[in-house]
Amino acid sequence: MRPLLAVLLTGLAAASPAMVLPARAQQRPATPPPAAASTTPERTSATYGDWVMRCEARAAPATGRGCDLLQSLQNQSGQPVAQFVLGRLQRDDPTRLVLLIPPSITVAVPIRLNLADGSQPIQITLKTCGPRGCIADTELSTAVLTRLRTREAQGRLEYRDALNAEMALPFSTRGLGQALEALGREGF
Repeated sequence: MRPLLAVLLTGLAAASPAMVLPARAQQRPATPPPAAASTTPERTSATYGDWVMRCEARAAPATGRGCDLLQSLQNQSGQPVAQFVLGRLQRDDPTRLVLLIPPSITVAVPIRLNLADGSQPIQITLKTCGPRGCIADTELSTAVLTRLRTREAQGRLEYRDALNAEMALPFSTRGLGQALEALGREGF
């Protein structure tokens, strides 16, 4: 399992291995010998206010751990409505905000993250939509990250739905400063 940021940015495989491998290659391989027990957990998570930092051991050829920050929004019924993910795929990459939002949106009007601090809203690029939702992302500059770190207020994710009605989802920065510091200590 990879952090959600990596999954959202790189996409999922389109075909299952059973569909593309010849019949003799589908035979079950011999069971590998048990690996030596590791003292480091494969997955960890920590909560900072309204944000969760998730880290996971990377599979070969990558080394170390991959981490991202997640905030999930739910409706009154407890059903997921949207997810905000902050992170990087590689240590040298810029920090990105990736959003998973409801599928019924108007694409002609930009998606905006309004921090309600008098600054210009952050424009977010819609990447793709499917039956389960739309994925949008943007690179976050150092200036925007600094603004996000120092805020403890709620902003809004603004977009228009398929009927062109204004929609706004809450976006909390409570705990984000501490979560970004912890992410930095992990090298992300």
